[in-house]
Amino acid sequence: MWLDRPAGGHGAGRFPDAPPGFVAGFTTREIVSDRAGVTEVPRALARSLGMPEAEVVRLSQVHGRDVLEAAGVAEPWGDRLLGVADAVISRANGRLLTVFTADCVPMLLADPERGWMAAIHAGWRGTALRIVDAVLDQLALRGVAASSLYALFGPSISGPSYEVGPEVVGTLRAAFRDRDLPHGAVVPGREDRWHVDLALLNEALLLERGVRPACITRTAHCTASESLLFPSYRRDGPGTGRIATAIARTGP
Repeated sequence: MWLDRPAGGHGAGRFPDAPPGFVAGFTTREIVSDRAGVTEVPRALARSLGMPEAEVVRLSQVHGRDVLEAAGVAEPWGDRLLGVADAVISRANGRLLTVFTADCVPMLLADPERGWMAAIHAGWRGTALRIVDAVLDQLALRGVAASSLYALFGPSISGPSYEVGPEVVGTLRAAFRDRDLPHGAVVPGREDRWHVDLALLNEALLLERGVRPACITRTAHCTASESLLFPSYRRDGPGTGRIATAIARTGP
């Protein structure tokens, strides 16, 4: 992972492990501000990824498990609010699939064999609803094998920084009742509190479905502990900004 500072001084992180034919990255606090709206933030990210004219596709995120497809040819310089969902898939060149987070887990998937890609938003509710399974099911219907996918995790809150109550842990355990939780995903905290690693839980789902370990990239960034780089809902409260994490297809 590296930080890019293109013209205009905007900071963004870029995934060097994105497969050929795709670019992917995430914004930092430099372009997550009161002055940057939901259209300006992903447009700045598109510029940093070398695709200033990309069509930006966004979602009305609701912490669910619905998946929408952005179909058709990308509209250069377009900005498209696709609908209510927490994941989006597409295979169109020149289209930037975007999710917004401020502690939740952003995930990007890319299939260099068939050209499909996905952007996923997973908080604890989406993780408990196993939105990853919903996305992989939709991709499988389109001929995408999990073993051909690359998975890129953007910045999210880390387990040591994410303390929750027993009701959240109970919901997550129920969602994973047919399997053992990965080691370190749920750790006892103070009194009745627990520390939860949401990224680790979602990574376990990807591995179980057949995504190869060598094709999964997780950032070392924690939104809650890196205040100079990222906004954090847990740290800053409801008025904080949002990180845009996005992927685009650049070629056949």
